[in-house]
Amino acid sequence: MPQTAPDQSRHDMEILAPAGSPEALQAALAAGADAVYFGLKRLNARRGAANFAPEDLKSVVETIHAAGAKAYLTLNIDLVQRELGLAMRTLQLASAAGVDAVLLRDPALLAARGAFPALPFHFSTQAAVSSSAGVQAAKALGVSRVVLAREMSAGEIAAAAVPGVELEVFVQGALCFCCSGRCLLSSWVGGRSGNRGACASPCRVPWTDLAGNGGSWLSMHDLCLAGDLAELRRLGVASLKIEGRLKSAAWVRDAVTLYRRALAATEHPEALATDLDQAAQLGAYTGRQMTNGYFTGRRDNLTGDSGRVASRTDTPAATVAAADAVASPNVADGDDESPRLTLSRDDRGGTLWAISHGFQERCFRIAPQRVAKAKRATSIAAVLEQLATAVAADGATLATVCVDSDLPEILLPRSAGNGVVDDIVSYLRLIRKESDGIVRGVSLPPNLQTLLAARGAAHPANTRHLGDGIDCIRINADQADAFLATNSDQTAPLLLCCSPTAATTVPELFAKISARANRLAAVAMPAVLYEAELPAWRALLPLLAAATVPVEVNSWDGWQLAREAGCVMEAGPGMAVMNSVAAQQLCNLGCRMVTASCELDCEQMEELCGAIAVPMSLTVFAHLPLMLTRAELPAGYRPEDHVILQDKRQTALLPRREGALTVLYGETPLDWRSLRNPKIAAARLVADLRAAPTLRWPQTPGAADGPSRLFNYDRRLR
Repeated sequence: MPQTAPDQSRHDMEILAPAGSPEALQAALAAGADAVYFGLKRLNARRGAANFAPEDLKSVVETIHAAGAKAYLTLNIDLVQRELGLAMRTLQLASAAGVDAVLLRDPALLAARGAFPALPFHFSTQAAVSSSAGVQAAKALGVSRVVLAREMSAGEIAAAAVPGVELEVFVQGALCFCCSGRCLLSSWVGGRSGNRGACASPCRVPWTDLAGNGGSWLSMHDLCLAGDLAELRRLGVASLKIEGRLKSAAWVRDAVTLYRRALAATEHPEALATDLDQAAQLGAYTGRQMTNGYFTGRRDNLTGDSGRVASRTDTPAATVAAADAVASPNVADGDDESPRLTLSRDDRGGTLWAISHGFQERCFRIAPQRVAKAKRATSIAAVLEQLATAVAADGATLATVCVDSDLPEILLPRSAGNGVVDDIVSYLRLIRKESDGIVRGVSLPPNLQTLLAARGAAHPANTRHLGDGIDCIRINADQADAFLATNSDQTAPLLLCCSPTAATTVPELFAKISARANRLAAVAMPAVLYEAELPAWRALLPLLAAATVPVEVNSWDGWQLAREAGCVMEAGPGMAVMNSVAAQQLCNLGCRMVTASCELDCEQMEELCGAIAVPMSLTVFAHLPLMLTRAELPAGYRPEDHVILQDKRQTALLPRREGALTVLYGETPLDWRSLRNPKIAAARLVADLRAAPTLRWPQTPGAADGPSRLFNYDRRLR
């Protein structure tokens, strides 16, 4: 059945609405949205939304097109190794369904672009493009639209208008305290990665300094640009994006209605005041004030209390609860989508048998029961064996994790063991009937099959295993003299992080770099670049290229500048990879080395190392930059005073001013020096001392204070 093509001439600027559920989709279309963006059940940056089943994608697209609108599919997360097959089949499904564009973050999807010439690719705001250089990078990569970073000003948006690439700008909804796509805080606190769609919003809780002063210092006001649409039109913006895939259908309807009217009111200013009054009412959903501060270049008074803070509460046995997407080590085709069994003690006694699948978890509880005669009982170990046999006979796949080492010895009545086996097998049978089977049945083009099947031998440079000594140290350029004076016995090469403030400062900075040439591994560019910083880098990079000093790029903006200058490039933590295809793609784009994501758990890191065929860098010690922000902290709080912020769980942040940004480092370091794992191998093991209390290396290990010191290594990344 031929699809109805969307009317691309309806409006000069597209009103793009969120569709986190079928109800929100209908509300957006009824209110007159020109386009909607939505995700499937997995692999999108709003895993907590209802989202859509893959088998419904074609009908969803047909519904959208019948309303004269466009359909944009979000596939905008970092992908772990096992998710590559599912991601590629999702692209195939999107192409077959007639999706108008796919939003992406992971470089692995760029490797698949050639297989889908009729499917436009857009850079998500999670791709962290924040300047004209990043938009030029998108053009070079064949990306037709860029969703710009939310913290950009009108002038910066104007500068980013590059012919041949459309600009999409957020105009309404929630703002992140962190620069777009750069937050590690949620992952650090609880393994729920915002870069993978599972953010727990730890920035919304109260934070205090050690003196007890504080408040919702990191909770941003909501964005509202309803009064700035005429300016956005003048800037050449193609699409006005409304955030809100976790919001209700009624909110989506009201937001689209408001922007439909406000866009018309730009031709009739007398009507605009009424629309702005209505815009303020949208904030009642979150209890937050509205702001256009970033757009106008104002960065103070952007945070404050929220009257309505979303929470998620896990429910007891036999109910579906919010949980994480987890991995299964025996997935035949490389997906991270098979259900997983986690067995743990129940706080009320007994045991919990939790089946995790996608973003959901189903818990089955065996209540504490007295066993009168051991010969008539069964052990949990025996139940697990029985379960494995039953699951295999039913054609399913399941991984088992025992949280408590003594659990297998617990005895149960045989009826309890049989009951939980029956319940789990029935549940696995049910979920196999759902969306996963549709995506798994999608056949891939031969070139993508080859891409996924490729498993190169370990690169000969990746010979340093986890547990070997540090052989590279990351410091800021202004720390170099102090580091060398303090560590006269150290010969490890340096990763020198630079932030030239102006082109006039480049000669002096380059002279300092040249003086350290025999100690340099690379000069590292910042993870975020704004327009005002580009001239200085355009002056410095050709000098580094001429001197053959390697340059570590940490954003698409930086990649474009280094590429223009002809630099020897490496991909740093700002472009960290979670899968081998992303690593190979960055290598194909000129990066001689890539960096493994510090968010990965042990199992995912092992799988990456087993598949990667390019040299890799791995950070094994760091006070991690958990957030980077343009927002000013409250008056009277000065980052240069190095006053620690902490929440009620004692998560501690150390703000430091670095150039135009405030960087919030974790006070507790990631420290993997005590680990030994021959399955994790890299070409370079790095210690990051930028926020260390002393530049002396080696650092003295701190007191053991729980799993956060290992980040996600010993827990599942969600």
